[in-house]
Amino acid sequence: MKIQWRRIALLLTLTLLLSSTCIIPVFAAAGSAASAAKKEVDAIKYGTYKGVNAKGIPVITYHYVVSDAEKRSGYRNSSLAVSKSTFEKQMKWLRSINYRTINCEELYLWHTGKIRLPERSVLITFDDGYECLSRNAYPILKKYNMKGTVFIVGSWTYNKPRSIDAMNHKKIRWMQKDNPNFEFQSHTYNLHSPTGSQSGYSKALQDAEKMKKVYGFKYLAYPYGRFNMPMVRAYRKSGIKMAFAYGDNNYALRSQNIMRIRRIKVGGNDSMNQFTRWFK
Repeated sequence: MKIQWRRIALLLTLTLLLSSTCIIPVFAAAGSAASAAKKEVDAIKYGTYKGVNAKGIPVITYHYVVSDAEKRSGYRNSSLAVSKSTFEKQMKWLRSINYRTINCEELYLWHTGKIRLPERSVLITFDDGYECLSRNAYPILKKYNMKGTVFIVGSWTYNKPRSIDAMNHKKIRWMQKDNPNFEFQSHTYNLHSPTGSQSGYSKALQDAEKMKKVYGFKYLAYPYGRFNMPMVRAYRKSGIKMAFAYGDNNYALRSQNIMRIRRIKVGGNDSMNQFTRWFK
């Protein structure tokens, strides 16, 4: 009996020694890393991040994210349509190298010097608000807990043209409630045309006020990236805080005019090398 108790005591002693030298430190290190990551996320969220501030931030732009079958058929040669598998590969890669997705408000606060953002920050945007985004892009961003911004044409969400498969206002309201990381902003209410940027001040202001009344957005992407000064003045007058151009293929910088922020076009047939060259 004494021998058995001695064996039990020896086993307990060895277990305690192993715990103190190996197991506990491993768990402590893992817990410490998780705690540090959470603190950084919270700091970014609440604007108290004190690390190295980004000098420039890539704002990437998509239009269609289609199924792989659609990409192989009707969208095969489209420079605006990215396949679902390619989009997921891009998002997974961004996550793997620790890029943090931001929203328009965070970019605005960074641009105006109110907050700092990590160097590896990215704003992911989609123009027009096509229905395929809800089927293909939305679930992937949700899966990886990433933020995304869709610039919608307001009139399309209530009375969309037959040739345009845009999300309707009910779908948009549901998605806003389902996932706050997925935001919607303005692509004008009804000026989405090649000549829309030629609108005078009064017409642009009426359009801006209509979008403000229906959705209350604070950020705008100019259709086709085109604009004139009366349009810029009208949208500033309506309360738009920041506006985006399109296809300038350069980072957003704090030195840029806040109503002409640059974005990077993601081509429908870009290779991973073409995509990754924009990221550090």
